[in-house]
Amino acid sequence: MIAPMRRTACMLATFASIVAVSADAAENRLIGTWEIVESVPAPWSDTAERAKLDARGHRLHKLQVTFGGHDVRARHGALGCKKVRYRAAGYARDALFQGSLPEPALRITQMMGFTGEDIPSVDVNCTTGLFTYHFRDRDTVLFALDNVIYTMKRH
Repeated sequence: MIAPMRRTACMLATFASIVAVSADAAENRLIGTWEIVESVPAPWSDTAERAKLDARGHRLHKLQVTFGGHDVRARHGALGCKKVRYRAAGYARDALFQGSLPEPALRITQMMGFTGEDIPSVDVNCTTGLFTYHFRDRDTVLFALDNVIYTMKRH
């Protein structure tokens, strides 16, 4: 009698985890293929390093990143990963890019094209790190990597 109950409990736990992953993927506005279309040195970066950061950012232009339910695929090692976990979030403007924006953050975020007070975002937890993608609009996200802010468009 215990074995069938255990088997049923295992089946229910498996089903619940599948439903949870599916629900996360269904609610995740990031799912799909995106392309890096723009990059700028981050405003918190050292001004002496900006030319090098600008060149680094341009090397990733046209890179496609595909966010799937279980993985992220990209030709750039830091952005691709397996066993990804997503978390939808909303961040105040001064909390964007992990709170790294210098003052006045409101003006900087306006120049980046963000509107409103609570910016929809998705935290992506990968084996390669934790990335946060901030939505400027439905088809545009910005994220930071190595002191460069990248803009991606839905492909």
